[in-house]
Amino acid sequence: QKEIDLKDALSIIKTQNRLQEQRLRISRDLHDNIGSQLTFIISSVDNLKYISKDANKKLKDKLSNISSFTSETIHQLRDTIWAMNKSEITVEDLHTRALSFVEKAKKATQNIDFEVNQKIKKEITLSSLKGMNIFRVIQESINNSIKYAEASKISVLISEEDNKLAVIIKDNGIGFDIKTVDLGNGLSNMEKRISEIDGRVGIISEVNKGTTIRIICKL
Repeated sequence: QKEIDLKDALSIIKTQNRLQEQRLRISRDLHDNIGSQLTFIISSVDNLKYISKDANKKLKDKLSNISSFTSETIHQLRDTIWAMNKSEITVEDLHTRALSFVEKAKKATQNIDFEVNQKIKKEITLSSLKGMNIFRVIQESINNSIKYAEASKISVLISEEDNKLAVIIKDNGIGFDIKTVDLGNGLSNMEKRISEIDGRVGIISEVNKGTTIRIICKL
């Protein structure tokens, strides 16, 4: 029986190793092929902007939009590669990634104070899917606050409540009336991502009192 158990354990380890090798290979392909192609597109668009410097404003704006969209796609690709390279993501990894995203947001905005805190002392690991989905919702929440809330402060808090992971994204912006505003695909995407990882997401907002997005999921 011990020999059978040992063989089963070795088989599981081999399978895990093969999966990790596949993840690494796919992430390398994404980085080397798609990443370089997207970089080439940005370079080509920037060259077109230079060549067409006497063109009308509409064309220039279109080229700028293509360049910005491609740059954002590269950032999202890097985030995906980050998650794929790990079989598990620690809460500290998530905190670090959120800080990195906020640093980029600071450069793209003015007059907004950002704050990211992590209050979990023990080491907690999440699956790569769970870590990635939570990070994407943090990203989308911050982007929405920047675009629509007219906020002067945006904060992110990662903590533990009753053996569950709690992430709160809060702004002090103009807020909205949840009963009258169509939240559209934004909330739907958030709910889908969090339901995939057996969690819940809720939004609390009042006019002129800001918006709070709360994520709760099992550890």
